[in-house]
Amino acid sequence: MKIIRLLLAEIGYRKLNFTLSLFSVTVAVLLFVAGPMLVDGYQRETGRQVAEWQDRVVESEESVAQMEAGMAAVETKTEEELALLEKQTKRLMRDMGFNLMIVHRDTNMSDFWAADFAALDMPQEYVERLAADQRLTMVTHLVATLQQRITWNNRKVLLVGYLPETTQSHMRRKAPMGYNIEPGTVLLGHELGVGHEAGEMIDLLDTKFTIARILPEKGSKEDVTIAMHLGDAQTALEKPQRINQILALGCHCAGSNLPDIRKQLGEVLPDTRITEFRSIALARAEQRDLVVAKQTMILTGMGENLRHRQEILKQRKEILANMEDSRAKVQRLMETLADVITPLVVLASAVWVGLLALVNVRERRTEIGILRAIGKGSGMIASLLLGKAVLLGALGASIGLFLGIWTARALGIYALNLAAGHFLVDNKVLLAALIGAPLLSAVASYLPTHSALTQDPAVVLRDQ
Repeated sequence: MKIIRLLLAEIGYRKLNFTLSLFSVTVAVLLFVAGPMLVDGYQRETGRQVAEWQDRVVESEESVAQMEAGMAAVETKTEEELALLEKQTKRLMRDMGFNLMIVHRDTNMSDFWAADFAALDMPQEYVERLAADQRLTMVTHLVATLQQRITWNNRKVLLVGYLPETTQSHMRRKAPMGYNIEPGTVLLGHELGVGHEAGEMIDLLDTKFTIARILPEKGSKEDVTIAMHLGDAQTALEKPQRINQILALGCHCAGSNLPDIRKQLGEVLPDTRITEFRSIALARAEQRDLVVAKQTMILTGMGENLRHRQEILKQRKEILANMEDSRAKVQRLMETLADVITPLVVLASAVWVGLLALVNVRERRTEIGILRAIGKGSGMIASLLLGKAVLLGALGASIGLFLGIWTARALGIYALNLAAGHFLVDNKVLLAALIGAPLLSAVASYLPTHSALTQDPAVVLRDQ
């Protein structure tokens, strides 16, 4: 108890010395605690922000991948739709009829459209020549016909002789178009078939024919047409091995292909001409173009959206890279400051405490000499001097811990914009401060204490 009273009396008597020493220890502990807290807090905030932007980058990457997959799916679907449309349109076009007509080059088309048949005829072998020539790649389904207006049952009708489709050996085999009519039979148009029925015999150009079928109503010249085998028509019209039309279907129905078709035809049969039924020819191309335009519009919109998302992804990657770089630089700077300044301050504090302890011993030489003269041992004197150092260190550690935690939080929140939750006090740092500060103060006071203990009290008192 006497030692504690002497310590308190000493502190009260030499307030300035104690205050300066306490300030030095407090600053050292403050930096010792605040430095690691700031570094760790900044590192946690960096990790949080980097993780957040990494999530955004991953989100953008997934968004871009989904958009690319969506575009690929749309493109695949478009190809499938176009393939299906192509197949359906080909079937539809086949059902609609031929869209190309080949006639003699000198045919007067004004007379043709007025009479519904070509006045000039051609050799039947023309159709065989077309079918055999491998240069003809843009025309399929070649059907030779012979057409002429006749009078039947006091009615003007169109007699058409059909040759079954001539096979093109160099083209892929397809379902045939046109009529495959047995010799000796006829097909009556809907209007001509009124009052007649299939299997009935009719007289046509002094020849008996069997009605094989009555055609459904089509709302065209076919309703007043009598169709028969080409050979029967050639015999009835007295035009053996002659034809006046070759019907065909263009493989590519867009109008821009007609010049190419005409070029191919001119190379094979230079004395013929080709006409395109544009209403039929354009139906397929327009239908296809409509699908392509729609899908192009969708893909264009998706492409713009994809580019926008790719730009966002690029920006986020740049932000992430810049953030990691800038925060890494700040982190290294803070760690360097903490690793350099804190030890220097702690060392300076130890030297300062040691110097103040030396000054204190010199000021108390007489007091120490009297204590030694009245029989007080070195242990008591060492307890007074080192006890003051330990008390100084413990008090400085307590104040420094509080101020260090508060300073770290204040600087982190208001200066570095860090979240309060990032500042966690390491128990090892607390323990090191609470034990290290008193121990360091005691070590710094050791030499002055040793000097006081080695002084001869007689010499000290004599000098006074």
